[in-house]
Amino acid sequence: MKLITRGLMVLVSFLLVACGTLSNSTVGAHNEKVAGLEIAETVKTKELYGAWGATEDEAIEIFYLALFLPNHSGLNYMTMNKKNGKPESEHFEYYTWEFNEKNKIFTMKSFKRKSSEGGGPEKVEVIKEVKDYKTTVYKDGKNILAIRFTRPGESFTFLRLDNETYQKMVKSVPGLPSLK
Repeated sequence: MKLITRGLMVLVSFLLVACGTLSNSTVGAHNEKVAGLEIAETVKTKELYGAWGATEDEAIEIFYLALFLPNHSGLNYMTMNKKNGKPESEHFEYYTWEFNEKNKIFTMKSFKRKSSEGGGPEKVEVIKEVKDYKTTVYKDGKNILAIRFTRPGESFTFLRLDNETYQKMVKSVPGLPSLK
């Protein structure tokens, strides 16, 4: 898993640098180009299906995966590792989701979180959280490359993960479902 995570972090880091203005700008006009990407005027629910990843490489390496399944279940998976390679923590959040295509609002209804810190015992929490996110989708022609979710005080930008990369992750992380 460490090798795949590190490889994904390099890939996602490269793409984030290439699209650096995605995470550092406020985007207004529908057809505005950002780092060579166009903001999609319309977004269909089916375009959100699949795996999306983000990474941060500071004092702690963070990998964040969002998975949106066609049955409208979802899973967020996050790992945090110290620079020395020792695992710090692993987190899973389970939810159902809806997407309002007209208003481009993604609604996430979280119901369970699982986490483990430093290889310790797993902690499971039953939760009831509902969050709405304004959604911006970035395309390069017809291909969707990135998605940004925003709400007051929060902004997350994810890059689409190809199926092959995601399938490699599934093999090394118990708890990640396979994409059909």
